[in-house]
Amino acid sequence: MTFWCCFVVFLIVLRATSGQLAWSPIQVESDNQVDLFTRQASGCPCLWRSQVDATDTECACCVRGGCQCGEISTGRCVQCGLEMNCLNMCNITLDSRALQNSSGLNFGQIKSPILQGPVTCKYYLRPVAGQRVELQVYRLVSVGHFTGKHCEGGSLHFGESIGGTETSRGAELCGANERYSPPAVLFSDDGATTLIFEITEKTERSQFLAYFSFTSLSNPVVGFHPRGGTRVTSSECDWSYQDVACMTPNSCAIASPGFPGIYPPNMVCRYHIVTSSSHTKVKILFNSLLLPENECETHYLALYLGSVANENRLAKVCGSEKNNLVFTGPNLVLVFHAGSQIPPFDYNGFAASLEFIAPPQTTTTSAPPPVVQPPVWHPSGGGGGGGQESSSSSGISWAGSSPKFTPCDKVITESNGRSGHFDTRGRPFATNCRLIFKGRPTDVVHVSLFNYRLKAQACRSVIEIIDGSYDSHRRSLHKTCSPAERHARDSNGVFIPPQTFISSGPQIIIALRRSTAAGDPSDLEYIDGAYMFHDEEQSGTLQPASLCDSHHYGMSSPETGIVSGLGNEHLYWNVEGSLSCAHHFIPGANQSVTVTIEHLERMSLKPPCETLCGDSGCHCITSVAPLEEIDHLRLVGEDDQTLSCLCGSFRTEWLPVALRSWSPVRLIYSVARYSWNTKGFPFRAAYTFNNDAMCGQRTFTTHSGELHSRNFAGVPFSLNSFYHQQCTWILDSNVERQLFVEITSEQSRPCGAWNISLHEFSPAEEENNHAGALLHQFCPRDKHKSFTMPWKSSTVVVRIQAMTRTAPVYVVRWRSQVVRANTRLGPPTPAPNKTSLAPLLVSNILVIVTCLFVHITLKRQSVF
Repeated sequence: MTFWCCFVVFLIVLRATSGQLAWSPIQVESDNQVDLFTRQASGCPCLWRSQVDATDTECACCVRGGCQCGEISTGRCVQCGLEMNCLNMCNITLDSRALQNSSGLNFGQIKSPILQGPVTCKYYLRPVAGQRVELQVYRLVSVGHFTGKHCEGGSLHFGESIGGTETSRGAELCGANERYSPPAVLFSDDGATTLIFEITEKTERSQFLAYFSFTSLSNPVVGFHPRGGTRVTSSECDWSYQDVACMTPNSCAIASPGFPGIYPPNMVCRYHIVTSSSHTKVKILFNSLLLPENECETHYLALYLGSVANENRLAKVCGSEKNNLVFTGPNLVLVFHAGSQIPPFDYNGFAASLEFIAPPQTTTTSAPPPVVQPPVWHPSGGGGGGGQESSSSSGISWAGSSPKFTPCDKVITESNGRSGHFDTRGRPFATNCRLIFKGRPTDVVHVSLFNYRLKAQACRSVIEIIDGSYDSHRRSLHKTCSPAERHARDSNGVFIPPQTFISSGPQIIIALRRSTAAGDPSDLEYIDGAYMFHDEEQSGTLQPASLCDSHHYGMSSPETGIVSGLGNEHLYWNVEGSLSCAHHFIPGANQSVTVTIEHLERMSLKPPCETLCGDSGCHCITSVAPLEEIDHLRLVGEDDQTLSCLCGSFRTEWLPVALRSWSPVRLIYSVARYSWNTKGFPFRAAYTFNNDAMCGQRTFTTHSGELHSRNFAGVPFSLNSFYHQQCTWILDSNVERQLFVEITSEQSRPCGAWNISLHEFSPAEEENNHAGALLHQFCPRDKHKSFTMPWKSSTVVVRIQAMTRTAPVYVVRWRSQVVRANTRLGPPTPAPNKTSLAPLLVSNILVIVTCLFVHITLKRQSVF
């Protein structure tokens, strides 16, 4: 009798000695039982015979659910429904529903025949909906061998789903003579699964013994099922978890693939963990951890700050020492690395639960709280039905000038920090809760709403953003009525564009009125977000339609200043993806602005981008991706023309890069993949508004004149310093004339460096400074040219455009010829019209009469 007849399967307990392995309780009835379905090899009537003799006891005795194999093997029983495969369990289908109907059991035994290699057997395990497939391997004989990294010569491979594509890899078991106690347990949650018994080398006897089970997915004891997460599509084993789905205890759980079975080898699984508040902490509690000992370089868990595995590693876990991890989001990724298989397969990965902890607000106030009366809610005030938003007048009236201060109210001043986070869940509960932000006189307050929850019906709870203070004019910027709910992220964990508001002065109020009393903290009405105080005098005028754009006006901003990359302002916490901020410098009519990039750290080199600087500025050269997908810093002119651009591969010795412009210029800071954990690149740029009358739109009404370029020889510019000019002059006259324009230059530069063009005057081209059709163009290499304008062109537009390292040098002279009386200057005088003959005739008659009078007088004098 082979070893299979002597093999005794004892009671399989739910938990092994490690306390972390679990499998279905498949058990035998006695210690003397032959196998799972054969109680003893003989002693029972042969039920398969047509005439059953009660005295005939040659056949095997079966347990419940087992049937005699019949004449092909009288001493064995097999699971009812598999009698035809009693001696040849190879290339068969094990269907959960069919076996349940025939044997009343959803588990069974696979005892392979004795085979000679090379050979392949496949077993198709087909569960019904709501079931997973479980395999318990107890014995291998001549099934390949383990090289230290993988199996060669043969293996027992489990986990390939049926359907042509492998959606989940399983472990491979192999060995010359392996007995597993406890068994090597494997699970598959991908529906119909294949078990492949393959021998690729020559053998005399290859076999294996295993139990299978179709386990309910709702079984709370056996197996593990991720909770609260979402499977990341087009990935092998990645999951995404966010705090809004894990508000109650034990609502979110993660585990290695196939837990509590053996996990597949040579794979990497990522568990993305995201929060909806910048101060929410993530706690990872390991309920089970069993990785191969002394294999920390290949089998381990690593926690990273951000959404990808990078140099920001926070912790590493390996072996069986369970250390709980607590870190702050907003993005964390737990990466599970599975190395090569390591016999005897007594490890099964990990299982952990996730907890999200929202700490109380830590911002303090140095100013004493104001004395305020409780706000009075008027149902007739703006707002309307549930979830409606309004910019109409406030539905909360602030009665009196000395309102009462509630325990939940808080004054947040800029002296405690220019940026911060607020959350009413960290405040003492009160029905009326207000956050009052007070900045410096030159400040505006920028607030952003991340999350809120209003549960009451019919607008009985409300959130309102109020611009102003108690003792001055105030207006409602925004109002949200209950029921309403907002989360910083969508169901896929992607950030939703934030709701942002900017005050018109140094104060703003966020008012929350709740109709519900204090109760379960997880069901509380609340609001959380971030704020930032912005000094418009120093940092420009913040633009309401954007997150970070600002305008710097030469006539009102400081003469000099500094702009830099984004810091740690909490307002940018839930920005993820591309980010662009534009600093717009607008010189006055008699001003220019100089923008100097003084410091710039190397930007991302992926995708690759090269910076080349020449006479016409610095340029970003890339052929792999568009510029919008590459980190860069760009200077842009008024017509959206890129004047200079710096990207990934640039030389630090090229700095500083300076630009002097007589027209508005924008410094655009562009980050292709911004996040709170991996912020953009640092930079610093200085700006100076210069008082000069060289450029701008000017009108000359004189019939002749000169324009000279300004001498910038004494201006200390660096190597990569450039002059940008877009000047427009209008030569205007109220009489018809012949206009001559003469332009000279000492420089010999290409037309692309700078040029002067003459245009017709066009009233319709107001945005283009009335420059109409082009008449003539002067290039520096022309040295000297004279241009004659069309007759009667009383108004001509002169434009200079320059982008060059060397300031343009030129002289523009103009003169006019105007027709007066009979003097012909220029083209022939037009023929006089009829209305001009009478005055001319009268004039001639007077001349004739005068001459006659003189003649007669002279004659009389000669007579006397």
